[in-house]
Amino acid sequence: MTGEIVKTMEKAQIQQYRWKLESQREDAVRLLGRWASEARALDADSQQDTGDQSIGSIAKESLFQQTSQRIRLVRMVEAALRRIADGTYGICVACACDIPRKRLEALPWTDCCLRCQEIAERELESEPSPQATRADIPWKRAG
Repeated sequence: MTGEIVKTMEKAQIQQYRWKLESQREDAVRLLGRWASEARALDADSQQDTGDQSIGSIAKESLFQQTSQRIRLVRMVEAALRRIADGTYGICVACACDIPRKRLEALPWTDCCLRCQEIAERELESEPSPQATRADIPWKRAG
């Protein structure tokens, strides 16, 4: 099915997705740079007491989480741009079916159709959490 999406999706439409993805990547990279500056500023602040240290720690953790999410988005956007270059943009990587345009409009970086995404999410939900406590682990007696 490689390249077949060009038949069902006009080249002009693909170009619009490319522009949208490139714009999102630029915005995300710019935001990451701003957050890196904020993190450096937090590191440079001399915190006087434990209250200030707590606030600084919470702010750093929040920046870390936001940065991690944004880096993940940049990676997905870059992967979508590679799929555009390869001629496979808009084709589900799991089932090789076309991804509906409405889904691509909402999530232009998506690499799978809604059905495959739901299957993947259910599989993730059914896996045990890496943060499971000992009480959560089903133990069996030896012997």
